[in-house]
Amino acid sequence: MRDIFDQDKALSLGVVRQAAGVFNLLLAAAALLAILRGLGRLFTGHFLGAFVETLGAFVALGFLFLVVRLLTELLAAAHRLNDRLTVLGDDLRSVRTTDEG
Repeated sequence: MRDIFDQDKALSLGVVRQAAGVFNLLLAAAALLAILRGLGRLFTGHFLGAFVETLGAFVALGFLFLVVRLLTELLAAAHRLNDRLTVLGDDLRSVRTTDEG
């Protein structure tokens, strides 16, 4: 991935993890709102609606959390692989001298 402001610069792994952390905080806030909404429906007497709505919100938010988590780990693995391939390519391109004698 490339940096937003400088397209020639690669995005660091720390920035990707930080963005995933911010997204996880937003998901936690949405889960809190889903709980509060479910409690509101529960206190108005809509027991089944409160359960279904809260459970549906948790399923959707859990799915988003898992997808973002897996994509972050996949991007981290690709980032580490790119670093290793760069080191290997530099090593293969370097001129080696052998001492014979």
